[in-house]
Amino acid sequence: MADTQDQNIQDLIERADAAVREAQRSIEASDDNLRKLGLDPDKVRATLQAQPMDERQREEAEALFRQDMEAVDREVEQEAAYARQRSTPRAPGAPVKRPRTMV
Repeated sequence: MADTQDQNIQDLIERADAAVREAQRSIEASDDNLRKLGLDPDKVRATLQAQPMDERQREEAEALFRQDMEAVDREVEQEAAYARQRSTPRAPGAPVKRPRTMV
């Protein structure tokens, strides 16, 4: 009976350790994402802790953030499309267009 309890306790400890490791990986991943966006993770945490939000405000802020990120993605795609149009390669063997002389 004691062995079973010890085994259960050991299993519980191992699951808790795994949960802690997963939480640490998640925090590190979010820190990396913040750094990719050019933000300091410590400053972001300090700002969020200084401004407590209820669940509704958090959901609204997340929705606005997603909208902003989608707008940024669309703008990047548009700029890439414009850049591709402006830099379309000349067909091989096509004559080079000479600039007109200004009079």
